[in-house]
Amino acid sequence: MKTATATERGSIVIKRIAAALILFAVIAVPARADFDDVATAISRKIGVRKTWIPFLGVARFAVWIIRPTGVHDFQLATFEGGHGVDPRELRAILTAKAGQGFAPLVQVYSRRSNEYSFVFARPGKKANRMELIVLTSEDDETTLVRVDVDGEVLARNLNDPKNVGVRMARASE
Repeated sequence: MKTATATERGSIVIKRIAAALILFAVIAVPARADFDDVATAISRKIGVRKTWIPFLGVARFAVWIIRPTGVHDFQLATFEGGHGVDPRELRAILTAKAGQGFAPLVQVYSRRSNEYSFVFARPGKKANRMELIVLTSEDDETTLVRVDVDGEVLARNLNDPKNVGVRMARASE
């Protein structure tokens, strides 16, 4: 019987580690068809095209490993074009495709320009978590974000204006 050399054993170990990482990625990546459905519907609008974000998968994996305070997972999609897309249409897409349990939390329209933001929320799958979907658009750039956050950390930060950059606007603005 032939024994494996050190090089062959190293190659086998590397292949096993690679297979384990692939299996982990397939199992650990949560299925988020809701987010994907919204992103697909937005990208189907005339003049809108999804832009690729390099190393986004690496950043998402880093969030799973590092666990920044209160953030458990996120997804991000950016789009270019669509200057003529009606914000009410995109809000309707978000309402229809976001998934069961999502409810509007914040809706902001600019009277002077074609800028808007929508924030939808639902309770997370775990008791202390919340899922937020944020859709914002300014000029020809649209951003869609889904984030799984700790509800207590979110509430604490929302109550502290310096953490969220809240500024009181004068009534005349």
